[in-house]
Amino acid sequence: MLRQRLLVAAVGLPLLGLLLAAPEPVFAAAVTLILAAAAFEMAHAASPEASPAYGMSAAAAVALFAAAARSVPDFPLPPFIAMAVITLGLLLHPRGRIGVTDAGWWLGVTLYVALGAHVILLREIDDGRAWCVVLLVTTFATDTGAYAAGRLAGRHLLWPAVSPKKTWEGGLGGLAAGSLAFVAAIALLDLELSEGGLALGAALLPVAAIAGDLLESALKRQMGVKDMSSWLPGHGGLLDRLDSVLVVGLCLYWLLRWL
Repeated sequence: MLRQRLLVAAVGLPLLGLLLAAPEPVFAAAVTLILAAAAFEMAHAASPEASPAYGMSAAAAVALFAAAARSVPDFPLPPFIAMAVITLGLLLHPRGRIGVTDAGWWLGVTLYVALGAHVILLREIDDGRAWCVVLLVTTFATDTGAYAAGRLAGRHLLWPAVSPKKTWEGGLGGLAAGSLAFVAAIALLDLELSEGGLALGAALLPVAAIAGDLLESALKRQMGVKDMSSWLPGHGGLLDRLDSVLVVGLCLYWLLRWL
């Protein structure tokens, strides 16, 4: 398991660096393809007996959403975010697994994965490449800090019904690591952000990273699967790596927009 994780990281991290260094159109196209693949993966996990067209249509819908969000001026993102929140809330209802149809899961998959379009929009703003680095550094630091603190001092389970291994101690370690990483990244990249924005980001983004992880875990519980897929050996599927990035990207984009 560890060897598989290290091998995937050895291949994935250089590719991630190349993606960040790429021109904005290339970055947008690559992220769109990744999101489309993640939608296909999740649709198959939600309805494994469905035809390939089920997953392919979800992938196409997410790709079209990402393209529209990038290309259409004043694209109405807030209504789609509200729809995603409502749909995911219905899917995660305690009785949702019994009554949700394939159509309901298709809508939930599409709206959930389409939140990743905010990463593309983040790249388009001033200093967008640097802000994408901040997004990834904060997310990875939160995840690593939570894992390390949980292994060293984890005693009290955070939400055993959803994620039986996560602890409150790990969560606090993740919050601390993510906050420090966010502040350090802002300073090292010489980005402009008000003191209030810096404090808000340091408090909000690590929480968003942990919430994104728990949200995907809850969705998998409703689907009855352990991992979204086995595409990334030792890690699970694409969404098992992107879950926190989706939520942190959304929060960071709107934080910068509002500030």
